[in-house]
Amino acid sequence: MIADSTTIAAAPAPGRVARTFWVGLAAAAVYVLIAAGLGNLMDVLVPTESPELEFALSHLVPLPIALALGLWFARWSGWWSDIWRQRPVTSQPPRRYWMLAVPVLLLVGPVLGLFDVPWSDRSVGLVLLLALGCLLVGLGEELFYRGIIRVSIRARHGEFVALLVTSLLFGLSHSVGSMINGVPAGAIAFQVAVTAFDGALYYVVFRATGRLWVPVLIHAITDCTLYLQSDEWSAATGHAVPDPGPVAIGAQFVLGALLIAAVVSFLLEDARARRARRARRDEASTGGSVGSGGSAGSAAPSGSAATPPIEG
Repeated sequence: MIADSTTIAAAPAPGRVARTFWVGLAAAAVYVLIAAGLGNLMDVLVPTESPELEFALSHLVPLPIALALGLWFARWSGWWSDIWRQRPVTSQPPRRYWMLAVPVLLLVGPVLGLFDVPWSDRSVGLVLLLALGCLLVGLGEELFYRGIIRVSIRARHGEFVALLVTSLLFGLSHSVGSMINGVPAGAIAFQVAVTAFDGALYYVVFRATGRLWVPVLIHAITDCTLYLQSDEWSAATGHAVPDPGPVAIGAQFVLGALLIAAVVSFLLEDARARRARRARRDEASTGGSVGSGGSAGSAAPSGSAATPPIEG
């Protein structure tokens, strides 16, 4: 039969680099070091009162470097195809079409937010700057977290572990600046939880569509809309989050329910994969016992076709 996504993850294509969690964690550390470290360093080396220039220096300098390294690693390691594509949950039984509601609902807030942007105060140059910077952020973070780290985890673990670990690392990486600036622990914990929630939703978007570029674009559009709405943003403080309307709040509640359903779905998927692996091991063990204990007369005749291996 056709292998499902869990079977594919259990038997990854060979590459130059072993698919282990520590490789993914090292990749995330490199990204944070370059994106956040070099971004803050640019703020120190080139002090400015212009938030536009500060945004440009903190995004257009470090992020292309981090992206170049990430793209090079994805290609060189042999992970490229699995980073960008995976068979979506909508194309294999049980076909979970309901997960497609997640990317749709994630766009509700940004689309409604566009109506609250003071466009008369936003020049074309500023809009293009924010769009480019946010596209780099979306591409970089999705490439490393829902791409490289996910692949490194899925080689040995199931969907639930991959969702949990990538989301927590995503949340923790966004709190580095808060930790450095001495933000209270409670506020940091809340920030990690909220950002991890977003990361988990982006993971579901990837699994629902099977294409990494979809969460990349949703991530970029969301960030760009928030920046455009806000009058208080910089590399150090980020963007101010405007008060959401009732429709956006309702969408968030539905997204929370869908995320819980997705977690349950992934846990069930992992359980099915474990049962399938046990069944294959038992069948292989039984077949080996019969083959070794059978008489010579029961052996396959010369020239007969060998039994094909059981596919995942």
